[in-house]
Amino acid sequence: MPCLLRAQNTDDSTGNKWSGTLEADYYFIPEDEIHPTITCYADYKSLHFEVRYNYEDFNTASVFAGKTWEKDGDFYFSITPMIGLAVGNTNGILPGFECSATFSKLSLYSENEYMFDFTGKEGNFFYSWTQLGDTIIKNMQAGVAAESFRLYKTKFDVQKGVYLEYNLGKFLFDVYHFNPFSKYNYTVASIAYNF
Repeated sequence: MPCLLRAQNTDDSTGNKWSGTLEADYYFIPEDEIHPTITCYADYKSLHFEVRYNYEDFNTASVFAGKTWEKDGDFYFSITPMIGLAVGNTNGILPGFECSATFSKLSLYSENEYMFDFTGKEGNFFYSWTQLGDTIIKNMQAGVAAESFRLYKTKFDVQKGVYLEYNLGKFLFDVYHFNPFSKYNYTVASIAYNF
């Protein structure tokens, strides 16, 4: 699960071409334990790397590598095709992509991947996370989000919700609430640090 305002992979005053984000997400599912997910994003120039834990499945680690193409200007757009490998409770190959766009106060982010499970096609699955937000006041964004994932099954194929995001310097805080007004509702809280 992403935070929209990740560090940009630009050179700083020391000439450092690396940037990244460390993110922890907590799934608060009714009548279940809290499920933490840890993700580290790192960029070197246009190269993109990710390491994840408890993301594709419980007790499963995954690594990704990809390349980012960007278009700057009033309308910003980026796309990052990636390939990944998952090991643990679930083992497989993960082709996917992430893309983002911003225009004025609007921001769109989407990440999608397909798991080719080594144990057979019955373990294959498609994961998607998309969110669209608007800056409502300085450093604060609100919007809608949708995800299709494996860790929490409901009668809905796609979990839909709302979110609120606050940017405090290098820290970013998000709260998401999915499936409101249904018995399948749950909350995700996220904290990220850009470096």
